[in-house]
Amino acid sequence: MTGSAGLGHGPRDLAWGIKPSFLSYLDGLGDSRIVTNGGVHPGEPGDAYVFPFVARTELSGGGVRLEFGGDLRLTAHGGMLLVIFMNPWLTMTPEGAELSVVDLMAWPDTSQRETIGISAGDHQESGNGVLEVPLKLAASGVETFNNVYPAGTELAPARLLHTE
Repeated sequence: MTGSAGLGHGPRDLAWGIKPSFLSYLDGLGDSRIVTNGGVHPGEPGDAYVFPFVARTELSGGGVRLEFGGDLRLTAHGGMLLVIFMNPWLTMTPEGAELSVVDLMAWPDTSQRETIGISAGDHQESGNGVLEVPLKLAASGVETFNNVYPAGTELAPARLLHTE
C-alpha cells in the first residue's frame, strides 16, 4: 500500500532504529552516549527508539504528514561525533515517503527541515496493525552521518505503532 492508506485516523508513535550497523558501531565505542529527551524512549527489540506522536496533517495533494516530538542525541569520540534527530516528521504521499528532522545547521530556527530517509516503495501493514515504511538514506542526510554512508544506503524502517 502507498500513501496514507492503512493509517486510519488514530495517533501512532514512530519507532525507528536509525541504522543498525551505526548503532552497533556506537555500542562498540568506549565513550558513546545515547540521550533521549521530550518523551523519546527505547522501544522493543527491533524498534530502537520511539518518538511520541504530536500531530497529523492531511495534505492537499493527497497523503499525510505525521509529526513526532522529542529528540535523540548520539555522541562519541570525545564529542567529535554528535548526531541529533529532533522532532521527526514522516510525510507519506502516493509517490512515497520522507522522514525529516529539524535541520540543526539552521539552529535556532527549528522550522527548517532536513530529509534523512526516503522511500519510493510500498508501505506494509503487519497483522498487528504496525505500518512499516522502508527507508533509504536521502542525499540531504549523507552529511548527518559524516559522509560515511552514500545516498541510497538502507536505513532501519520507520514503524508506526498504535498508541495506547
